[in-house]
Amino acid sequence: MGSLKKFSPGFYGVIILCFFMPFVNLTCSGQKIMSLSGFQLITGTEVKANEMFGELSENNEPREKNEVDPQPLALFALISAVAGLGLSFIRKKIITLITAAISVLGFIFLILLKVILDGDAKLSAQNVLTLDYQFGYWLAVLLFIGSAIIQWFIFKDE
Repeated sequence: MGSLKKFSPGFYGVIILCFFMPFVNLTCSGQKIMSLSGFQLITGTEVKANEMFGELSENNEPREKNEVDPQPLALFALISAVAGLGLSFIRKKIITLITAAISVLGFIFLILLKVILDGDAKLSAQNVLTLDYQFGYWLAVLLFIGSAIIQWFIFKDE
């Protein structure tokens, strides 16, 4: 189990890198409108008019710029990854249990983020827009699960 202790910080480092990757694509009728990274979900971003929809509205006025609101659950998931990274370097039995709990929390935050984003997309777009979750999101979810399992094994082994 000593080798598992060496790899456990790596899980959290890769989770943090996942936030730079695309988390979700917004599509309309199968065409990608925009892609959002984990950090864009944390900070919020402005949605610019796409060439597909044109820069001007029907009455030749500039389109209003829509905004994607900051998502606190994405921030909480990132904080979980950073806390897990910091705590995974401490070699105490109780810390491994706390780190496993943090991994479970990070997983829960990402799942709740998906539920909320899916609900918002259905309410605002009336089933015209769909959200496609990308590699960065799913890798972060899997790594949170993997890090929780690894931390649990380390805890049981000690």
